[in-house]
Amino acid sequence: MSLNQIEVEFIGEIDKNKFLELKNLFEREGKFRKTKERLSFMYFRNKIPKDLSEIKDEPIDLRFRITNKIPEIVLKYGAFTGNHARKEISINIKNEEIEKYLELLALLGWYIGVIYAVKTYVYEYKGIEFSLVEIKDYGYNFEAEILTRENEADKAKKRIINELNVLGIKSFDEEGLNKQCNAINNNKKLQFDLLKQSFNELKTKFEEFF
Repeated sequence: MSLNQIEVEFIGEIDKNKFLELKNLFEREGKFRKTKERLSFMYFRNKIPKDLSEIKDEPIDLRFRITNKIPEIVLKYGAFTGNHARKEISINIKNEEIEKYLELLALLGWYIGVIYAVKTYVYEYKGIEFSLVEIKDYGYNFEAEILTRENEADKAKKRIINELNVLGIKSFDEEGLNKQCNAINNNKKLQFDLLKQSFNELKTKFEEFF
């Protein structure tokens, strides 16, 4: 993504039947792009909030991700609402440098967060990138995204909303998004603290992604 582009994205929850229905539709009438097996470290400042409303004014969404065994650091900037337009910057790093960069983030004050695994099927359908996301040990989401310029964001939002209506799916409102995020974030098994845990401990636990 170039610096003058923004990501217009809508996120919503679907059940398994809708997941399979959309997957069949996109495979028939869309263009398959890729499958992503991803491990995400989602960072928070100082502590993991019990409710996202505690950090509603925090514009920084910092993540370390490994997608199909390729690591990167991702910074998303802007309000996270379920249908949003945010700037996104990603930095690819080498596998042998993962531990060094995680230590750098920890020393900068980013060491607490939530780690979770997803498998995502990505399609292009009617000019929109649709991702069908299976969240391990949780459920299913969809994401609908257009990369555009800031002055075209409203037009992109309208395109996505119209298509979601046709498909019979609905994006999260702020309350719905917070409810899902809170359920994931408050799962003690998914939380990490890199001042108390070693990187090797987490690497062993999720070794299939490395």
